[in-house]
Amino acid sequence: MSSTKKGMLCVLAAAVLWGSSGVCAQFIMEKSAISAQWLTMTRLLFTGVILLTLSFVHGDKIFTILKNRKDALSLLFFSLFGAMVVQLSFLVTIEKSNAATATVLQFLSPTIIVAWFALVRKARPTLLVSAAIMTSLIGTFLLVTHGNLTSLSISSGALVWGIISAFSAAFYTTYPSALIARYGTLPIVGWSMLLAGLMLTPFYAGQGSDFVIDGALLMAFFYLVVIGTAVTFSLYLKGAQMIGGSKASILSCAEPLSSALLSVALLGVVFTLPDWLGTLLIVSSVLLIALDSRRKVRAA
Repeated sequence: MSSTKKGMLCVLAAAVLWGSSGVCAQFIMEKSAISAQWLTMTRLLFTGVILLTLSFVHGDKIFTILKNRKDALSLLFFSLFGAMVVQLSFLVTIEKSNAATATVLQFLSPTIIVAWFALVRKARPTLLVSAAIMTSLIGTFLLVTHGNLTSLSISSGALVWGIISAFSAAFYTTYPSALIARYGTLPIVGWSMLLAGLMLTPFYAGQGSDFVIDGALLMAFFYLVVIGTAVTFSLYLKGAQMIGGSKASILSCAEPLSSALLSVALLGVVFTLPDWLGTLLIVSSVLLIALDSRRKVRAA
């Protein structure tokens, strides 16, 4: 098998696993008294430790960034407003709606990124980017209203947290680029998740005695942390390195689709025609952005 095909399989597998991790989180919260906040805290702590361990074994000098005061403060800022907010807002959105809706709303982040850079650089968006912004807005409208201007198809809380999730995912994607260039991806992501989990600990650690854990929940938690986060992240990184960012972005569109299909099949979530149309429009906006990026690369 060629390296391109291997890379595509890695990214596609990562996208499907990411989609399934949201479904897994919904299962955990529905079958127990575990709150989104406590689940976020424990997920961040365990994943942070796993990624830092993998980074250390890989040979990265994981403590170097802590010796640079300026970079350490940037890491702390990223941990708070990036890792913590993106994970917390995503799980709260699931808690208030479902995994499929939360995943699709968070998938608005690529459109937010390109719109922000066009605004900051005072550059007119290309035709493809303009089409992406329009399709994402129409898709969101269909998803949250089902075409009815007078009512929401999801709770206002779910909508607010979903939008926060999208903006925080955009920040999470763009802010740490300088830190990653200097210290590597695994150390930065690992530290940000561990620090974010530690920030939540004083507020939510006490909730750990309020629920009963059984074998199914333990398996689901293992899947969420190890398979759905650590393994998935590693697969995506490996695949993106082999095929490039634009192709990886296109294949990552499998994430919201897999989340929607698994939510319907495993959790009995009802997805109506407007839900499916909204999802497909938001996914198509990411495809348009990826195609625009490939066109720019070829032109250069």
